[in-house]
Order: sequence, then structure tokens, then C-alpha cells
Amino acid sequence: MNMFPRTFLHIERLIEEEINRVQLELFQFSFSVEKPTLPAPKGQPIVVQEKVYIPTKEHPDYNFVGRILGPRGMTAKQLEVETGCRIMVRGRGSMRDIGQEEKNRGKPNWEHLNDELHVLIQCEDTPNRAHLKLKGAVSEIKKLLIPTPFGKDDLKRKQLMELAIINGTYRPVNKIPLRTSSSSFDSSNRVQFEGNADNTSSKLFC
Repeated sequence: MNMFPRTFLHIERLIEEEINRVQLELFQFSFSVEKPTLPAPKGQPIVVQEKVYIPTKEHPDYNFVGRILGPRGMTAKQLEVETGCRIMVRGRGSMRDIGQEEKNRGKPNWEHLNDELHVLIQCEDTPNRAHLKLKGAVSEIKKLLIPTPFGKDDLKRKQLMELAIINGTYRPVNKIPLRTSSSSFDSSNRVQFEGNADNTSSKLFC
């Protein structure tokens, strides 16, 4: 495929879409999304949006961005599928490359970098449906912005497992016991990683 990029461009796109679909199904987390009963479409489609600010001042050491996005953005993608809204992290600190963020600040289409770190939620649908979808998505994002005590975060545990599988460092715990200072991990959910756990956690920033 590398030798004939134009010839296989369509095939490569289809393969990438299929990989993304399988990853979403494999790593799906059970969000308690209360899907609203949507009425029949009425009127012309519109785009509605809302910002949800991330409480970084109250919790400066908590990795909210990684929690919302997940490995390779899969957590955000799943929420988009379940809520019918686009979910984007914007504002100061939203880019992984801080140097590049500083270069982009002040440029056209990068105005959001002057704002505080936030989640931008957008929905395109008819007015009687868009606002319902947006309300549901905002509710789910706000749940993710509530810090969870270490060892009791099922979503974080799922994300770490996803990342370990993607990186090829996942090891079944029945073969290698997991060392942890927390007793709240259920044995059925434990995973073993190669390398430093703190480094693994930091890589959730996508």
C-alpha cells in the first residue's frame, strides 16, 4: 500500500474506518447515558453548542483531558456516538504540544486558545431534537469532570487496559499479579502493565 498510495487510498480509508469501529466495540465503556426520546424532525437543521469549563483551578493535578478523550480519543468517540454530538477539548492547555500551542495562539481559527480549558459540545439537528441531544451530552461531560478517588475509577481502569492492549503491554493478571496499594480493585478487572504505571497514565492525554 505504501508503494501505490493513490491506488489504495480508498481501501486504506475503509480499513481505517473498520479498525476504528472494532476498537470502539472492543473497548466500549458502559456510560449511563440517558438517551432522550427524540421527536420527529421538524424544521431546518441548525447547529447548537455549549461550553463546559474544566475545573483545573480546583483540581490542578487531575488529568481531565485524558479522562474525557481516552486512548486515541476513543472515550470521546464513544460519547459522540451515544449522544449524537461532537465533543472537542478546547482552550489553554488543550494541545499536547505546548510550544505549538503558543505558536498558534492569536492566529485565525485558533481564538479558543485564549479561553480557559473547556469542552466544546456541538450538535447539528432540527431545533426540536438538537437541544435535547445537547442537554444529554452536557450532562455526561459534567459527570466526567467530577474527580474519582484513586482505585475506584472504573473508566480510568478501562482506559489503562485499552492503552496497554494498544501498546502490546497488556498481561492477564492470572499469570502475573498486579502490585497495588489499593484494595478496591476487583480481581476480575485487574491488569498487568510493563513499565511505569505513572507513565502509562500520563499517555492518556491524546
